[in-house]
Amino acid sequence: MFLIDSSAWIEYLRPNGSKNVKERVRETLEKDNAVSCGIVIVEILRGAKDEKTFQLLRETLSSLPQIPIDETVIARAAEWGFRLDRKGKNVSTTDLFIAAAAYEKAAIVLHLDSDFETIASVGGVKQERIAV
Repeated sequence: MFLIDSSAWIEYLRPNGSKNVKERVRETLEKDNAVSCGIVIVEILRGAKDEKTFQLLRETLSSLPQIPIDETVIARAAEWGFRLDRKGKNVSTTDLFIAAAAYEKAAIVLHLDSDFETIASVGGVKQERIAV
Protein backbone atom coordinates (compact mmCIF):
# COMPACT_ATOMS: atom_id res chain seq x y z
CA MET A 1 0.00 0.00 0.00
CA PHE A 2 1.32 3.43 -1.00
CA LEU A 3 0.33 6.88 0.22
CA ILE A 4 1.03 9.04 -2.83
CA ASP A 5 2.40 12.40 -1.70
CA SER A 6 1.40 15.62 -3.40
CA SER A 7 4.92 15.96 -4.84
CA ALA A 8 4.32 12.78 -6.87
CA TRP A 9 0.74 13.74 -7.76
CA ILE A 10 1.81 17.15 -9.05
CA GLU A 11 4.46 15.65 -11.32
CA TYR A 12 2.02 12.94 -12.44
CA LEU A 13 -0.62 15.52 -13.37
CA ARG A 14 1.75 17.79 -15.33
CA PRO A 15 1.29 17.34 -19.09
CA ASN A 16 5.07 17.18 -19.55
CA GLY A 17 5.77 15.50 -16.23
CA SER A 18 8.42 12.87 -15.69
CA LYS A 19 7.69 9.65 -17.55
CA ASN A 20 9.15 7.68 -14.65
CA VAL A 21 6.83 9.35 -12.14
CA LYS A 22 3.81 8.91 -14.39
CA GLU A 23 4.54 5.19 -14.80
CA ARG A 24 5.11 4.61 -11.07
CA VAL A 25 1.96 6.44 -9.96
CA ARG A 26 -0.13 4.81 -12.72
CA GLU A 27 1.15 1.37 -11.72
CA THR A 28 0.20 2.02 -8.09
CA LEU A 29 -3.28 3.18 -9.06
CA GLU A 30 -3.89 0.30 -11.49
CA LYS A 31 -2.99 -2.25 -8.82
CA ASP A 32 -5.45 -0.60 -6.38
CA ASN A 33 -2.47 -0.09 -4.12
CA ALA A 34 -2.94 3.64 -3.43
CA VAL A 35 -4.29 5.43 -0.38
CA SER A 36 -4.53 9.08 0.51
CA CYS A 37 -5.11 11.41 3.43
CA GLY A 38 -6.85 14.75 3.81
CA ILE A 39 -3.69 16.83 3.82
CA VAL A 40 -2.58 15.49 0.43
CA ILE A 41 -6.03 16.19 -0.99
CA VAL A 42 -5.93 19.79 0.28
CA GLU A 43 -2.45 20.33 -1.17
CA ILE A 44 -3.54 19.07 -4.60
CA LEU A 45 -6.91 20.83 -4.70
CA ARG A 46 -5.37 24.19 -3.83
CA GLY A 47 -3.49 24.04 -7.12
CA ALA A 48 -6.49 23.24 -9.33
CA LYS A 49 -6.66 25.61 -12.30
CA ASP A 50 -10.43 25.92 -12.39
CA GLU A 51 -13.67 24.65 -10.85
CA LYS A 52 -14.01 21.73 -13.28
CA THR A 53 -10.49 20.50 -12.52
CA PHE A 54 -11.08 21.03 -8.80
CA GLN A 55 -14.20 18.85 -8.88
CA LEU A 56 -12.57 16.12 -10.97
CA LEU A 57 -9.51 15.98 -8.73
CA ARG A 58 -11.65 15.99 -5.58
CA GLU A 59 -13.72 13.05 -6.84
CA THR A 60 -10.63 11.13 -7.93
CA LEU A 61 -8.60 11.67 -4.75
CA SER A 62 -11.58 11.17 -2.45
CA SER A 63 -12.34 7.82 -4.09
CA LEU A 64 -9.08 6.40 -2.74
CA PRO A 65 -9.09 4.77 0.70
CA GLN A 66 -8.37 7.51 3.24
CA ILE A 67 -6.07 7.37 6.25
CA PRO A 68 -7.55 9.60 8.95
CA ILE A 69 -5.50 12.21 10.76
CA ASP A 70 -6.39 11.12 14.28
CA GLU A 71 -4.84 11.73 17.70
CA THR A 72 -2.25 8.98 17.20
CA VAL A 73 -1.11 10.49 13.90
CA ILE A 74 -0.95 13.97 15.45
CA ALA A 75 1.10 12.74 18.42
CA ARG A 76 3.51 10.85 16.17
CA ALA A 77 3.97 13.83 13.82
CA ALA A 78 4.65 16.10 16.80
CA GLU A 79 7.20 13.69 18.28
CA TRP A 80 9.05 13.27 14.99
CA GLY A 81 9.05 17.04 14.43
CA PHE A 82 10.42 17.57 17.94
CA ARG A 83 13.23 15.04 17.40
CA LEU A 84 14.18 16.47 14.01
CA ASP A 85 14.12 20.07 15.23
CA ARG A 86 16.50 19.14 18.07
CA LYS A 87 18.85 17.71 15.44
CA GLY A 88 18.65 20.94 13.42
CA LYS A 89 16.70 19.28 10.61
CA ASN A 90 13.67 21.23 9.45
CA VAL A 91 10.87 19.51 7.58
CA SER A 92 7.39 20.75 6.74
CA THR A 93 4.59 20.13 9.20
CA THR A 94 2.38 18.80 6.42
CA ASP A 95 5.02 16.21 5.50
CA LEU A 96 5.19 15.16 9.17
CA PHE A 97 1.43 14.56 9.13
CA ILE A 98 1.58 12.66 5.84
CA ALA A 99 4.44 10.46 7.04
CA ALA A 100 2.75 9.78 10.37
CA ALA A 101 -0.50 8.85 8.61
CA ALA A 102 1.37 6.45 6.33
CA TYR A 103 3.17 4.92 9.32
CA GLU A 104 -0.15 4.38 11.09
CA LYS A 105 -1.37 2.09 8.29
CA ALA A 106 2.02 0.61 7.31
CA ALA A 107 1.85 2.43 3.97
CA ILE A 108 4.90 3.49 1.98
CA VAL A 109 5.08 7.19 1.12
CA LEU A 110 5.59 7.54 -2.64
CA HIS A 111 7.20 10.94 -3.19
CA LEU A 112 9.71 13.32 -4.79
CA ASP A 113 10.38 15.25 -1.56
CA SER A 114 13.56 14.84 0.51
CA ASP A 115 11.63 15.66 3.70
CA PHE A 116 10.37 12.08 3.81
CA GLU A 117 13.89 10.69 3.76
CA THR A 118 14.74 12.98 6.68
CA ILE A 119 11.61 11.94 8.59
CA ALA A 120 12.43 8.26 7.99
CA SER A 121 15.75 8.80 9.78
CA VAL A 122 13.90 9.30 13.09
CA GLY A 123 10.49 7.81 12.47
CA GLY A 124 11.02 4.58 10.65
CA VAL A 125 8.33 5.43 8.12
CA LYS A 126 8.79 3.55 4.87
CA GLN A 127 9.24 5.77 1.84
CA GLU A 128 10.09 5.50 -1.83
CA ARG A 129 11.53 8.47 -3.66
CA ILE A 130 10.70 8.24 -7.36
CA ALA A 131 13.59 9.08 -9.65
CA VAL A 132 12.63 11.96 -11.92
